[in-house]
Amino acid sequence: MRIQLRCWLHSTFASHGSIAALMSAAHEQMPDIAWAAYAAGELKCLLGQGDDKVVWPAHIAAEDFDTFCNHLQLHCRVAGQGEGVLGWLLAPIADKDHPLLVELAASLGSLLQTTALIRAQNTQRVLYEISLLASSTLDRGAFLRCIHEQLGTLIDAENFYVALYDQQSGKITYPYYIDRFDDEAMAHEAFEFINTDRISLTGYVLSSGQPMFLNASCIEQAKVDGRFFCVGRLPEFWMGAPLKNASDEVFGMVAMQVYDVSRVYSAQDRALFAVVSRHVAMALDRLLRRTDLEQIVALRTQQLSAANDALRQEVKDRERAEHLQSALFQIAALSSQPGDMNELFRSLHMIVGELLVALNFYIALYDGATGEVTFPYYIDEHQHTPPRSRRGQRGFTEYVIGQQRPCLIDYEDARRLESLGEIEVQRDSGRSSSWLGIPLFDSGQVRGVLVVQSYSKDVSYTLRDQELLTFVSRHIDTALSRRSAAEAIHTANVLLEARVRDRTRELDQANARLQHENSHDSLTGLPNRSQLQHRLRQAWQDFCRNGRQLVVMFIDLDRFKMINDSLGHHCGDILLIQAAERLRSCMREEDLLARLGGDEFAVLSIDTPLQTGTDIAQRILTAFEQPFVIDDHTIFSSCSIGVVGADSQFHQEPADLLRDADTAMYRVKNGGRDSFAVFNQALRREVSDQVEQEGALRTALKRTDQLIPYFQPVVCVNTGDLLALEALIRWRMPDGRIIAPESFLPALEGLRLIGRLDLYMLKRVITILAQPENGHWPPVHVNCSSYSITRPAFAAEVLAMLAEHNVAPGRLCLELTEGAPVDETTGRAGYVGDAGRFRRGVLVPQLRASVSFQRSEDRQIIYLRPGLQRAQPGDRSRYRAHGRVT
Repeated sequence: MRIQLRCWLHSTFASHGSIAALMSAAHEQMPDIAWAAYAAGELKCLLGQGDDKVVWPAHIAAEDFDTFCNHLQLHCRVAGQGEGVLGWLLAPIADKDHPLLVELAASLGSLLQTTALIRAQNTQRVLYEISLLASSTLDRGAFLRCIHEQLGTLIDAENFYVALYDQQSGKITYPYYIDRFDDEAMAHEAFEFINTDRISLTGYVLSSGQPMFLNASCIEQAKVDGRFFCVGRLPEFWMGAPLKNASDEVFGMVAMQVYDVSRVYSAQDRALFAVVSRHVAMALDRLLRRTDLEQIVALRTQQLSAANDALRQEVKDRERAEHLQSALFQIAALSSQPGDMNELFRSLHMIVGELLVALNFYIALYDGATGEVTFPYYIDEHQHTPPRSRRGQRGFTEYVIGQQRPCLIDYEDARRLESLGEIEVQRDSGRSSSWLGIPLFDSGQVRGVLVVQSYSKDVSYTLRDQELLTFVSRHIDTALSRRSAAEAIHTANVLLEARVRDRTRELDQANARLQHENSHDSLTGLPNRSQLQHRLRQAWQDFCRNGRQLVVMFIDLDRFKMINDSLGHHCGDILLIQAAERLRSCMREEDLLARLGGDEFAVLSIDTPLQTGTDIAQRILTAFEQPFVIDDHTIFSSCSIGVVGADSQFHQEPADLLRDADTAMYRVKNGGRDSFAVFNQALRREVSDQVEQEGALRTALKRTDQLIPYFQPVVCVNTGDLLALEALIRWRMPDGRIIAPESFLPALEGLRLIGRLDLYMLKRVITILAQPENGHWPPVHVNCSSYSITRPAFAAEVLAMLAEHNVAPGRLCLELTEGAPVDETTGRAGYVGDAGRFRRGVLVPQLRASVSFQRSEDRQIIYLRPGLQRAQPGDRSRYRAHGRVT
């Protein structure tokens, strides 16, 4: 029958493919139950509800959620978990175990997990598409349009723009700007400059290099403060992130905005936008760099193409000269052949020598930046070594460079130029009779000179020779340009490949860091809870398949909260780090030590017998006997350890091991700390008995015939007079047995259920005191827990019950008997805060003590009995205090 019910519940909700459909079905199935489902987040949003007569808030802030649930006494059931809780199902505590609610929580959790998984998959897809676009798209506009389309699949990107920034000029351009509502939207390729006197939101992000997430009120406040100003229509929410290159320099920014308050970006949208913007920055930076390189290569190619066109035209003009044509073909072939530059010059010399007399031939190169002239190739009849590099001289070569045109100079021309001071002849004995120099160009600038000269009067160069050599020089220009372009492209490719390798290595390192951060604790460097659960699932599967033994330990530091509160969080963090190192030193190489959070650690030992696990626990306890030295403090902190070995008879899933280890650890906590306990069959039975007993006690609180007050007299030992009565609770079982409080009260310590028991007893005692035949009774002492004493509303509730039954407050004495200490401030505020409304005072015999809680106006006092001391963590004794409501 139970299986049929479970199948029916599963079929009721599991078939719905959307959250809205699931909520509608749940409303139809449970119209009279006051339940509500909320999605997790900074602002928890209402997904659906049950009873329409109950008004649930559409949104609940995360920091108010617990207060809201506690105030309405709601049970919070987790509905789906990913990296955190995905949703909550709220219902009255009385209905928390309703089968339909349990199945609804499971179905809702499955849908929320599916939605979260789809969103994560879409995010990965978009990031992959962005990376692919950077390598496959050449057009920047098309790239930005595709980026916009991809972002629109993840976030509300209806209003989206990209700005590029030149840090040197402060110029901002907008290559892509889409805004459906702003009339002042920037036109395509519009630009502006950063105005420091009235900086815009875009300018602020570009200048600060930090992302901003602003709602309308924040933008207005910033405008009032003069920090930055909104240009155009005021959005309801605006977020922008800087785009940074590999050198961490801002070269642009990306922004999104909405004008409808119902479409304001969530925290999840903002975090996703921040991640995607970094990927957009890397992709766009790579695209821009590649575009610049391609433009440079295209420009060089265009220049080379123009030079080649000119050369081809000149070749056509000289087709009539077969000999010249052959020489030109040789030059053209030579200019495109690979090889050493000197070999190129030597081959050119041979070709020129076939066209004209070139016994004396040299090529000079000129550096326009330094003004230096060098002679890489020099053949001369009279000078067998090339001249040294020079600058600032006025020879024939420098004259051609200055004129930037071919120069044919004979002996007479040389004398004339020398007389005019245009040139300086270095030697008279070897002065040439005819000198012909042709400038070599690169992108319109003189890069060198090609020279032939003759020392014989029988050889004189003509204008035809000048034209011929000029034509040859164009080929040399082309050869040099091609060589330079090839070297530039090769260098650029080498740099690009190195940059790609560096970027790939950086991405691999970043991915490795992210994977490590996702699976390790940031403070101690230990594996975190998710890593432990992953390894535990693997070990559990191995245990189920192969029977390899498995031991899990749950470790909690004793007195950590007191140390953290008294010495500060800095010392607390250092203590956790040192404790992690000390725990690691007690482990074996193959053991996994993880930090679960706070001061809780866990150990996973694979292929390990239970005895080895207890040996490890003992080593840990021994190691923690040594003090921790933090700054100038010497701190002793022990630990409580729960140990459990995997047992297929009692453990059905990995979580059962953590549960049992945690239970064993708390047994150590309750037993005095600084020890370890192994979860065994006896402890399992004890836990089961406690659960059954707690359920029976909850049932008894709803009845009036099981929990009964017994009254025992408080007699003066000197006179025998009856001073008071003490009400002691007894539990009458259905079989007639009477159970004393020490058999069931210890299990309630730390539970809110003990507060209900206090109110139950007070109500029963006050009802008895209100009966006329009991008007002569002396004051009655009622035991109360520290939970009730420290609860702010407790005093008012007690006074209200007294007033309702017309019982004088002086007839009731509250007696505190609790294993946990009472905080002074909390006790003062919660216990005696409302007692001042009663004028009448009541004396409490024998309550004077050296330690007391007392209000400043000295109207209400709570004293502890003599000999009590302030409770310290780790004390295992029980404390007892008496107090009166006045």
